[in-house]
Amino acid sequence: MTYKLLILEGMTERGQAVLDAEGWTLDSKKAMPPAELAKIIGEYDAVTIRSGTKFTAEVVAAAKKLRVIGRPGVGVDNVDVEAATRAGIFVMNSPGGNLVSTCELTMALILATSRNIAAADASLKAGTWDRKAFAGGAEISGKRIGIVGFGRIGREVAARCKAFGMEVWAFDPFVSGQVAERVGVKAVTFDQILEACDYITLHTVMTPDTRHMLGKEAFAKIKPGVRIINAARGELIDEDALFAALEDGRVAGCGLDVHAKEPPVDWKIAKHPKVVATPHIGAQTVEAQDRVGTDIAYQVRDFLKDGVIQQAVNFFQLSGEAYDQIKPAIDLGERLGSLLAQVTPGEIRKVEVTLHGTFKDLQPQPILQATAAGALKVADPGITFVNAMARAESRGIEVSQAASSATMRHANLMGVKITTAEAELAVAGTLFGEGQLRLVEIDGIPVDAVLHGHMLAIKNDDTPGVVGRIGTKLGENGVNIAQMNLGRKAAGGRAVMLIEVDADVPESVLDALRKIAGVREARAIRLG
Repeated sequence: MTYKLLILEGMTERGQAVLDAEGWTLDSKKAMPPAELAKIIGEYDAVTIRSGTKFTAEVVAAAKKLRVIGRPGVGVDNVDVEAATRAGIFVMNSPGGNLVSTCELTMALILATSRNIAAADASLKAGTWDRKAFAGGAEISGKRIGIVGFGRIGREVAARCKAFGMEVWAFDPFVSGQVAERVGVKAVTFDQILEACDYITLHTVMTPDTRHMLGKEAFAKIKPGVRIINAARGELIDEDALFAALEDGRVAGCGLDVHAKEPPVDWKIAKHPKVVATPHIGAQTVEAQDRVGTDIAYQVRDFLKDGVIQQAVNFFQLSGEAYDQIKPAIDLGERLGSLLAQVTPGEIRKVEVTLHGTFKDLQPQPILQATAAGALKVADPGITFVNAMARAESRGIEVSQAASSATMRHANLMGVKITTAEAELAVAGTLFGEGQLRLVEIDGIPVDAVLHGHMLAIKNDDTPGVVGRIGTKLGENGVNIAQMNLGRKAAGGRAVMLIEVDADVPESVLDALRKIAGVREARAIRLG
């Protein structure tokens, strides 16, 4: 399958080569205003952008074909993620590529604020030799630093601070204390960091809860003489409160790579003599720019080719081994949901997923979301993994998940049940071998069918001659049978036929099948 991609503001040479190798259409353009971008975005399946592009709700609304927005680096502040999520568009970033560069800049800011490096350099460049003016520097060895946000960058900063002889404390409500302790870092509360640390460095995400986490109340608690570093997000700090703390001496120095407004509207913080300020250059190294640009190219390629979801900020941050483990279950849930929606009459009211065996040890939410998407997009192609739950909620559809410890005949088993206004139907599936998706039960009847391609689902009476009449009718209409799977509850009772065919079966052929004596229902299924 071919795709059309828009590359805004350039891409690394290696990243370009990754996409060129697929033979897709690639259009490279400079950054453009949202109104201009909205005029052309409708023809593209994917787009990569950098900081100079504003991907607004207006642009999202015009992006009728768009499946993924790729943003090199960490920040997606220039993307209306909420609008993209409603539209079912994945928003991916590549946070790992600039990890080292951001970490090293943090260390540079720690040292610069401790030794007055920027001011001393400016003094010397102005032709002044005044060593006494910079006699108030501080050593970092033996000092205590508090790291707020103990993710990948926070841990890298911790390792380097320990190498400098610092005592490292960390606060992160989403990381267990054992994780910090394993690397020789003390896990503490945010207030403990404020009250007892000589340095505070921020490495957390920007959310409504973290906005202005260093505000007037926090500055009232901090240890006098603290030095603060922020290379994460500008709005983590209330700049008015910071300015007051700098002026009254509670904050001895501050190193800022990020700012509440970029570029600043009010330059009083950036120009303050106790502040070392840089223009958001955390990822501005040759190595980081190459890595993040190349990483996002791989992510976009893998998503379009194989449906691999990596570093999607509006889905689940699954990557590497964790993603490899859960992807087959995600695929199975999507296929089972899709199959059920195609064979169950009526408008969907409820989707239920039950995980057995090894499946119950996986993170359930991505599986649930994929199953809901598979079921709902049969009637609405605009639904994806990203917006399935929101669409379900808006339509009053109940989506639920449970784990079962019951002993089953398969090591992993997933049950899915759909309730509609007219009927209720349940299926079960499992994984065979190297991730082969198999349907093993439908409507309480054991079956064995591969969940792929075109199928016919036929409910019939278990009486002699029905199977032959169905095969004959398909042959008369030029429908080739690849494989036939039969199942029944008891001899002479209800039976199910799952017939794998090579192509779509026309409605006229389905009508002919329904007229065969003993056939109760015949439906066509198309799976990915």
